[in-house]
Amino acid sequence: MTLTHHTSAGAASAAPAPARVDLARTWMLRSPLAGGLETAADVLVLDLEDGLPAGRKDEGRERVRRAAAEAPVWMRISAAGTRDGEADLALGRELDDRLAGVVLAMCAGPDDVAHIAASLPSGTSIVAMVESAAALLAAPAIAAHPATRRLAFGTGDFRRDTGMAADRIALSWPRAQLVVASAAAGIAGPIDGPCGPIEQAKDAAVHAVAMGFTGTLALRDAAVPGAHAGFTPAPADVDAARALLSTTPEGPVDGSYAPTLARARALIERAEALAAL
Repeated sequence: MTLTHHTSAGAASAAPAPARVDLARTWMLRSPLAGGLETAADVLVLDLEDGLPAGRKDEGRERVRRAAAEAPVWMRISAAGTRDGEADLALGRELDDRLAGVVLAMCAGPDDVAHIAASLPSGTSIVAMVESAAALLAAPAIAAHPATRRLAFGTGDFRRDTGMAADRIALSWPRAQLVVASAAAGIAGPIDGPCGPIEQAKDAAVHAVAMGFTGTLALRDAAVPGAHAGFTPAPADVDAARALLSTTPEGPVDGSYAPTLARARALIERAEALAAL
């Protein structure tokens, strides 16, 4: 799939799959029963967990099979060790190279990641969702597992588990833990929970970027333009970074100079990588 145009569940892209996983800003969760596979998001994830009522799981999996016949698909799968989770893994094995990757719901720890990795075709990309207090405490180990490509924050279930409000201050500490765990493990920045009201998509993305996140889950296509605007480096910021790197400081510099240059380089590299996809 491309990262800059309307995409389906797995349309061809000139960019290597690992780069798409690491750079993807928007991850659209959609029920397989919803029909269309087109989306403006960077990645379309067919949701076999919350996207399907209990009595229609098999029907949803059959829809995923049909979608995979057109292009490789991403799936959100149910928790490891559950009946639905094992059925989802069986489908993933059946799809083989038509499976682009999985988003693992309710990841409890690195053992869950290990189980998923061992149950799917070798090298399958895994995004692990942190959705409980216990999982947050295990986030460093989850992120450090070799099969984990990114972490994602399941804000709704996390709030239900902890009693926290849907408030930026309340959620700033758990968000920071996911960012630190990802950075320490050397993987791409985490994926935030859905933005909430569509009109707040850009503002939510800007806040997430400030926290160290590099993407977000999405539930509606209308939220994608705002999210992309927030997660994509602004041209003015890129220009300022280039100007900084092209300038030789006059006189001595303090200890903040080298980190400032590093941030400028990182911003330019991300902007160029997104533009190339």
